[in-house]
Amino acid sequence: MRQKIIPTIFLVISILWLNGCGQADLQNDRGVNSTSNPVLLVSIDGLMNEYLERNETPNFDRLLAEAVYPEYLIPVFPTNTFPTHWSIVTGLYVENHGIIANSFYDHELEANFSYGPQDSPNDERWWGGEPIWITAEKQGKTAATFFWPGSEASIGGVQSTKWIDYDGSIPDLVRIDSVMTWMDPQGDVRADFGTLYFSFVDSRGHRYGPDSPEVDEAVQEMDSILGTLLDKIEETGLSETMNIILVSDHGMASTNEERVIFIEDTIDLNRVDMLSWSPVALIKPEESEADDIYTALKSAENHYRVFRRDELPERFRFSNHYRIPEIIMIADVGYTITNRPFFESRGVVAGTHSYDNLAPEMRTFFAAKGPDFRTGVRTEAVESIHIYELLSHLLGIEPADNDGDLDQIRFLLNQ
Repeated sequence: MRQKIIPTIFLVISILWLNGCGQADLQNDRGVNSTSNPVLLVSIDGLMNEYLERNETPNFDRLLAEAVYPEYLIPVFPTNTFPTHWSIVTGLYVENHGIIANSFYDHELEANFSYGPQDSPNDERWWGGEPIWITAEKQGKTAATFFWPGSEASIGGVQSTKWIDYDGSIPDLVRIDSVMTWMDPQGDVRADFGTLYFSFVDSRGHRYGPDSPEVDEAVQEMDSILGTLLDKIEETGLSETMNIILVSDHGMASTNEERVIFIEDTIDLNRVDMLSWSPVALIKPEESEADDIYTALKSAENHYRVFRRDELPERFRFSNHYRIPEIIMIADVGYTITNRPFFESRGVVAGTHSYDNLAPEMRTFFAAKGPDFRTGVRTEAVESIHIYELLSHLLGIEPADNDGDLDQIRFLLNQ
């Protein structure tokens, strides 16, 4: 059970410390003429609609009663945390921003990316595109990011006015109080845009599986946290003016030790570099070995599909980046690609994602509430690639180049 209550003195000290974090202090004159409403973007990693449907969630119900609520959100491919989150805030498909997996090796940089750059989180070489908080800051808005994959990094030397390095041990109450302090219209920062990020629903899904009571417990805990956030928004006087977007990055599928693909049964792993493993295996063979490796995998195709990079279906938008290797192997939903030494030492997690983004198990959650959105309406599904355009519209700023289209998501708005 996660600790929900922390000593008051710790909370006060934490908030005071966090309020001092960031790249820059607010300047007296931001040069902003826009009358746009503030926007809070909240990610609940690994949340699926079915989790809410099978649990009592009074605070989600409280928000959804006044929100526009698509049937589900379609993430980008591959459906992993860092690629999907970076696509949400840049409006770019993965082939155009280059965060191809949660963990991978870049042969040009000669460095590893594993849930962020390994040497420094603020290494601009990894991050393609322009996230919404940078677009906002460059156009005179104030952004405050309390966690989001990639939010520690500067882009072109620019960072959010308020940000901190990721630390999953920081209590949820501190996260909420800090962001709302930064967004308080009577406060010193008065941020126009903020982010929050919560990962424990996803963590429980991996450890126990999406159908587990432990996931249900996590969802109910998240419901309580959402209630705290909604109460804090009311206390701050923003309930009538703030646009709140709740989003998730991917769904979750059950896995087990009976649905395993041992890749060394088909190819010699000494002949390839495995840039990433499962459920999307990114395989870089030596150039002279590429045909043989591909042919061997293709001839043994069972519970997976294998593609040459240039032959991958266009809908994946996962071909045109130098980090994507020659061969891509995609496991069927519920299957794991591994090798025997790893399997014997670690086994298989109870749930995972990164499968085909159109698989029903990868569908995820989206809801939006505020003065610029329709109220109490369930709509057709939306694609996450368009959220950056939506955020830019809400903030009254000009979007950077991206792959989204506001017209594909405009029906969520009240005008």
